[in-house]
Amino acid sequence: MATLVLTVVGGIVGGPVGAALGAAIGRQADAAIFAPKGREGPRLADLKVQASTYGQQIPRLFGTMRVAGSVVWATDLIERRTKSGGGKGRPSVTEYSYAVSLAVALSSRRVRRIGRIWADGNLLRGASGSFRERCTFRWHDGSEDQAVDPLIASAVGAGSASAFRGLAYAVFEELELGSFGNRIPSLTFEVEADAGDIDAGLVGDTLLGETGRCLGRWPFGGYAASGDRVREALAPLFAADGTRLASAPDGWRLAPTSLAGDALALADFREARSREAARDRIEQRRAPLAALPGTIRLRHYAPERDYQLGQQASAVAGGGAREEAIDLPAVLAADAARGLARQLAAAAADGRETCVWQADLAALALPVGGRVVLADGTIWRLARRRVKGAGIEIELCRYQPLDAAAVAADPGAPVTAPDWPDAEGAVRLFDLPSIGSPVAATPRLVVAAAGSNDGWRGADCWVVPAPDAEPVALGSVRPAAALGALAAPLEAGSAFLIDRAHAALVTLVNPSMTLESVSEAMLLAGANRAMIGNELVQFGGAEQLGPALWRLTRLLRGRAGTEVAAAHGTGTPFVLLDDPALLPVPTEIAGWAASGAAVLQWADRNGTAVTEVPIPAAAQALRPLSPVQGRMTPDGAGGVTAAWTRRSRLDTGWRDGIDLALGESRELYRVATLPAVAGVGPWEPGEASLSLDAAMLAALPPGTALDIRQVGDFGLSPPLILPLT
Repeated sequence: MATLVLTVVGGIVGGPVGAALGAAIGRQADAAIFAPKGREGPRLADLKVQASTYGQQIPRLFGTMRVAGSVVWATDLIERRTKSGGGKGRPSVTEYSYAVSLAVALSSRRVRRIGRIWADGNLLRGASGSFRERCTFRWHDGSEDQAVDPLIASAVGAGSASAFRGLAYAVFEELELGSFGNRIPSLTFEVEADAGDIDAGLVGDTLLGETGRCLGRWPFGGYAASGDRVREALAPLFAADGTRLASAPDGWRLAPTSLAGDALALADFREARSREAARDRIEQRRAPLAALPGTIRLRHYAPERDYQLGQQASAVAGGGAREEAIDLPAVLAADAARGLARQLAAAAADGRETCVWQADLAALALPVGGRVVLADGTIWRLARRRVKGAGIEIELCRYQPLDAAAVAADPGAPVTAPDWPDAEGAVRLFDLPSIGSPVAATPRLVVAAAGSNDGWRGADCWVVPAPDAEPVALGSVRPAAALGALAAPLEAGSAFLIDRAHAALVTLVNPSMTLESVSEAMLLAGANRAMIGNELVQFGGAEQLGPALWRLTRLLRGRAGTEVAAAHGTGTPFVLLDDPALLPVPTEIAGWAASGAAVLQWADRNGTAVTEVPIPAAAQALRPLSPVQGRMTPDGAGGVTAAWTRRSRLDTGWRDGIDLALGESRELYRVATLPAVAGVGPWEPGEASLSLDAAMLAALPPGTALDIRQVGDFGLSPPLILPLT
C-alpha cells in the first residue's frame, strides 16, 4: 500500500525520478509494516510457570521433565466451616477452610508416569507417592482411547465432559488450600514420557512421523518440544548436536556431520582421475578470530537440583570478548552439560573458513552435508553445490571435529525441598495433673504426635464421646519436639529428693529429636518437664546413647502430686511438655473422658487410615493432692491426735511457712482405718487433724493405720497412710 501511494506522490512532485524514490521508500515501509511475525521455539521459562490461557500450547514431552502445565478445568473454591467452643458464657469460634478441584494438562504426547509434584516450590508429593496435603489424585496418560474423568463428568455432565484424548493430564480432587494461603498454588510435575535418555534422533523422528530420518548423538535426560512448526521445536536440539541436512543414497537425512558417513577424497570424484590443482580453488574466505565468541554459556535443566536452571561455561580458543548464551530446554546432568559446552566452544570455529572449489560433474555424487578430504589432508564439510555450465562449484566449510564426551563438573549447591520417605506416625494422649491457675474443673488432656522422620506433617484428630456417637473434630496436631517411650523399666522413686539412683532410658520416635541437659537451678525453676505415663517428672541430665536413644538422669519424680508406687514398664509413653506443638483437648470435650468410653481417633494428614486411642477416665487434674507430713501426738490421756499437711491443686510447689490456697470449694477430709474395723470410722474432719481417745484406740487391733484422703470438688485424693504407733 505504501509503495503505491508514495510512487504516485513522488511522480506528482518529482516526475519519474520522484516516482522511483517514492517506490523505494514505500517498499521499505511495506516491508516494516507487513513483515511476517517472527516464530520462536521452546524457551527455558516456558516450563516454569503454570498457565490457564485459552489456546496455550501444550508441549510434547520426551524423556523425563519437570513442567508446570496448563489448568484446563477447575471448580470454584469449596468452603467448609468448623464451629467450636461456645456454651457456659463462652463465645463460639467458626473457622473456615478451603479446597479446590482442578485438572492440569501436562503433555500432548503420551506419558508413562508422574513422579514428584511441587506446590509453590515445596514438595506436595514425594517419590514415595504420598501427598503432604489431603487430596484425591488421578492422572491420565494421554492415550487416544482414555475415558472421561469421573469428577469432570459429574461436574459438567457426562455428555459435555471432554476426555482430552491425546493429552496427558492430572486431576486433583478437593486439594486442601490452607497451606497455600487459601489460593491455588503453582504446581509443577515430574513427568516421565520415555524410559532412560533420549536424543535428537528420537525427537525428530517422532515429530516428523518417519523412522530413521533423524540421527542424534548427544543423550539428553528430557526435552519439551513446542513451537509453531516442527523446525522450531527441533532447532535447539539440532543446534546442540550440530545437526545438518545430509544427502544419502536412500534419501535426505538430518544428522550430525560425524554421523553423515565416512570422509571421502575429493580426487575420487573427478572424471579423469586427474590430480587436484590449486587453480581449482577459485575462492577462499576466513573470518577473523575476533568474530568468534570468547565464551559459550549453556543453560539447561539440572536433574541434580530438581530440574532447576543450571549453567556451564567453556572458553573458545582465540575467541573475542563477546559471550554467547545458549538456552537449551533440555534436561542435562552437570557432567554432560559441561561436555556439551566444551563441544559447542570447539564447534564455534566450524565454518569460519570456507572455500569454493571448481569440480566436474562427477562431484554430483558427493553427499551434501558429508565430509570431504582434500589432497593436503585437510577435512572439509560439503555445505552446498551449484551446477555452473559444464562444471560444478562446491562450497566447502572447514570441518572442526567435536569430542562428544562428558566432563566432570559441579552442578552447584542444590536448593531443593527434602523428599522424605513415608513416615510412620505416632499419636499419644496424656492425662495431666492440674498445673498452674486456674484450678482445673475438667480433665486436662493433651495430644502429642510425631513421625519417624521430619517429612511427617501431623495428624487430624477427632473425639468420639461414646460408642456409635458422631465424631467431634478436635483439630490438627503438629509434630512434637520430643515424643517416645521407655526403652527399659523405670523403678519408682522418691518425690522429695532429686533421684540420682535411677535413670530413664527413652527411645524417641524421630531420630532427629533432641533433649538438653539443664543446671540444678534451672531444674528447680521448672525446666525439662515431661510426662512418663501418668507421672510428671523433670530431668536435669540428657545423654544421647544412640540415634534415638537417650538416658535421662537427675530426676525430680512425682511432680504436682503424681507420685506412683509401681515401676513404669518398657514402652510407657514419654513426652516433653514444654512444647507449643502439643494439642490441648478443649474443656467441653475433655469432660467426656469421665465416662471411660470416649476414644480419640486420628489419621495422618496425607492418609485416610483411622487409628483409635482410648481416653483415660483417671482425670488426674481433678484429684486433690495427697496429704503429707503425717504425725501422731499423744494427748496425755491415753489418746492421740493425728495431724497432717494438706497440699493444693492450685499451687503444687513447695512454699515453706506459707499457707497455700485451698483450691477446693471447702476443706474436708475422709479418714478411715486400714484395715477397716467394724463400728470405727470413717471420719470426715473439716481440718487437717483428728483426735482419737483411749477407748477408741483400745478397740483397734495392733498394726492398724489411718487412711487419710482430702475430699475435693470432683473426687478423693490419693491416700496418706499413717500408722497408729
